Amino acid sequence: MKPTAGNLENRPVNKNKTPKIVIFGAGNIGRSFIAPVFTRGGFEAVFADVAPGILAALKERNHYTLVEKTDAGDTIHQVSPVRAVDARDAEAVARELDGAEICATCVGAGALPIVLKSIAAAVTSRKRPLDIILAENLKGAADLAKGVFEEAGIPASEQKERIGIIETSIGKMVPIMPVEVAAEDPLLSWAEPFNTLIVDRDGFTGRVPEIPDFMAVSPIAPWVARKLYIHNFGHAAAAYIGYAHKPEALYIWEVLENRVVAEDVEKAMQLSAAALHREYPGVFNADDIKAHVADLIFRFRNRALGDTVYRVGRDLPRKLQRRDRVVGALELVRKHGLDTGAALEVFQSALEFQAPGPDGNPDEKDREIVRAAHSGSAVDSADFLRNVVGVDIEKETELFDLLLNVLLKARKI
Repeated sequence: MKPTAGNLENRPVNKNKTPKIVIFGAGNIGRSFIAPVFTRGGFEAVFADVAPGILAALKERNHYTLVEKTDAGDTIHQVSPVRAVDARDAEAVARELDGAEICATCVGAGALPIVLKSIAAAVTSRKRPLDIILAENLKGAADLAKGVFEEAGIPASEQKERIGIIETSIGKMVPIMPVEVAAEDPLLSWAEPFNTLIVDRDGFTGRVPEIPDFMAVSPIAPWVARKLYIHNFGHAAAAYIGYAHKPEALYIWEVLENRVVAEDVEKAMQLSAAALHREYPGVFNADDIKAHVADLIFRFRNRALGDTVYRVGRDLPRKLQRRDRVVGALELVRKHGLDTGAALEVFQSALEFQAPGPDGNPDEKDREIVRAAHSGSAVDSADFLRNVVGVDIEKETELFDLLLNVLLKARKI
């Protein structure tokens, strides 16, 4: 099913001036992704941030440099027009939002509630609806936003008319920039050459911006699942299987140079892709989703990303959760009657993951997970799956049995 541009109901737009987007958060995603997408589409980008260096630099100039990094070389772009406003200045933020066509948040889970309160205050005095793109890697961001707006005095019954809450599927990967390079210019941004911004068409209150790289889909849920169960799952698979075969390797591209690792990662990703195609047959074309896997592996191999095995694989307490990338993908594969072998290998490899970080040691919480997975009795294994992974062992018996067999082998029981 092809994504469509959304309804074309007219919203008041001043055709005599450049349309404006207010972007909360001038960090990696804001500068390397959201602002470039909108400025290429004819918008002015106004960042709302609190970092003194960012604010001062944007006050001096209305542009910054974006470098697209690939193995073939760098491509340099100038991102403009851009400005900044101090996010702590409520009146200034409200003025910018009053004249904006749209706004976006890319601030992270900790700051998002604060930013949403600031947006809510501005919405109450605005004479027209405001669409808000939640460019957050946060499950339940839309529900959080609805709750904050209701607490701010905008009842749920009125929100759809006054506020567009737009979920996203963010697939952009940002290269690791050395500290010394970042110190030379606080606005300098690095990015991979991938710029498709997938947004929930149904979240808009009015016209969906018709700009390059903007992909409005309905419903958004399949695309969020695609990101989690193919992109995130595949990235994690590269880290876990890669570490199992090449524990001395530092980078993701490095482990993918190993033929066995590359084949096993692709097999796991294609398996999850096939399950997604069965889960959403009217959304994903079988050939397209296979091509998506190939494209992701090509992007994972980009040396310029600088992605380490440690960074991609760390945080096992979160990444092994029942509804996260590894076990979630495995259950989807099992649900649709496909061979679970390749997905189980990812889970099994995760239970061995001890890649060293910058200090030469594995993440302490990850070490605890690995230790718990390898010690104790069969009863302890069941407790691990219930309390650490979050499997409902009464209702999800088939999934439980699959995972339990892996744990028992790890414990040599």
